[in-house]
Amino acid sequence: MHLFCFGTLMDPDIRRLVLGRDLPGAVPAVLPGFRRVCVAEETYPAALPDPAGRIEGLLIGPISPHERDRVQFFEGFEFAIEDHPVAAAGWTGTALVCVATERLACEEEPWHFDDWRRVHKPGYLEAVAVYMAEFERLGIEDAHAVWLESRVTGR
Repeated sequence: MHLFCFGTLMDPDIRRLVLGRDLPGAVPAVLPGFRRVCVAEETYPAALPDPAGRIEGLLIGPISPHERDRVQFFEGFEFAIEDHPVAAAGWTGTALVCVATERLACEEEPWHFDDWRRVHKPGYLEAVAVYMAEFERLGIEDAHAVWLESRVTGR
C-alpha cells in the first residue's frame, strides 16, 4: 500500500520518525477532490473534501501494515486513513490518505508546507520524537496527552 503525504509527512525528518525508517523515493503526486486547510490552534493541516479541489503532495511506499499503524498513531483519532485515487507521474491508483473526521476543528485558511517548515518544524520535530517514542506503549488517548504535553514543554 502507498501513502499520500500532504502535510508534515512531506518532510523527510518527520516521515523517518513516524515510519521508524527512511523511505526514499517520494514522488510528487496529486489528490483530487480535496483541499488542504489549517487545523484550528495547530501547526499541521487537514484534508477536507472539495469536489473542485486538489492537493499537491508526495506519494510514498509501499509501506507495511506496521507502518500504517504508526501513521494512524501519529495522526490520532481525529483523522481516518482511507483509500483515495491519487495521480503521480507514471502511476495511477489508490493510496492511503489521512482525512479529517468530524472531531477535527478546521479553519478555512489554506496550509502551506514552506511556511510550516520555516516557522514550526524545529519544535514540531522535537514533539514528534517524544510522541512516536510512545508507539506500542500507549493507547491513542494516553498518547494524545503526551502529544499535548510535548507541544507545551518542547520535550
